[in-house]
Amino acid sequence: MRLSIISACAFAAGVLALAACANQNGVVPSSQSPVAPMTTQNDAPQSEAPVSSASGASATDTADASDASSVSPDLTTCAKSPPQYWWIFSGACDTFTLKPTGGTFTLGSYQNISIKGSIGKNNVKGSAKVTLADAVNKNGDIATYKGQKFPAYKARGTTVVYAAANNQSTQTIKPIVQQGHTILKYVITDSKGFPGKTCGAALLGEKNGKFQWTAFPGSYNVKGNTVTISVYTAPQGFELPPKGTPLYFAINCY
Repeated sequence: MRLSIISACAFAAGVLALAACANQNGVVPSSQSPVAPMTTQNDAPQSEAPVSSASGASATDTADASDASSVSPDLTTCAKSPPQYWWIFSGACDTFTLKPTGGTFTLGSYQNISIKGSIGKNNVKGSAKVTLADAVNKNGDIATYKGQKFPAYKARGTTVVYAAANNQSTQTIKPIVQQGHTILKYVITDSKGFPGKTCGAALLGEKNGKFQWTAFPGSYNVKGNTVTISVYTAPQGFELPPKGTPLYFAINCY
C-alpha cells in the first residue's frame, strides 16, 4: 500500500478512520506505533477494485442523482473535480480553512446523517483549504471512477456512511500532538438512530493497483442518536498528503 494513502488516515479528517486508532470513548491511546497495513479486523473482508491510483488523475465520471427525499434543499455539495478527486461523493460537503492552530468543519444533514468536528494544532504554513464530503453509496451518490464502482466496505453490522477528504493545498500536513488536546474531534449524528450501540471505522488503501479496506482497532459507544470520537495522538509518520490524493473512510455500526 502506498505510504501517502496510509498517512492520510491518521490526520485527514482521518477525520473518521484515524479515530479508531484511539481507545473506546476517546481515551488517549497508549501506543504510537504505526498501524500495520492491509490487515482486516471487525470481520471485514478485503474489497478490491483494479483501478490505477495515480495521484494526478482526475475523476471524469459524474454521480447519478441521489434520493431527493433525504436531502435538505439548502445542503452544500461539491460533486465535481476539483475539489474532489478519484471517486466523487455527492452528499454533504464542506471546504474549511485549516490554520496552524487548527480548524472546524460541518457536514450538513444528508441521508439523516450530519457530522461536525475539528482538527487540532498542525504544521501548516499560513493556511490550507481542506474539503470533506460524505455519501452512503446508495442511489448513485458515489460516481464511478474510470468505469469502476466504489468498493463497498463489508464489515460487521451496517456501514452507515462514507467520507472523502481532499487537501486543496500543495503542503503535506502533519498533526502536532499536545498533551490534553485533541488532534481530531468529531460528532456524528443519525437523526433516525444508528443500527447498533457501537461503531467502528476503516480506511480504503491501495496496493498493487487494487483498493482494499483496512479496519482499525477500537470502537465507540453510541449515545442516543450520536457517536463522539476524540483523538489525542497519532501513529508516528502519519500525515495528510497534498492536493490530488484523497482519503476514503467508512463507519460501520453494530
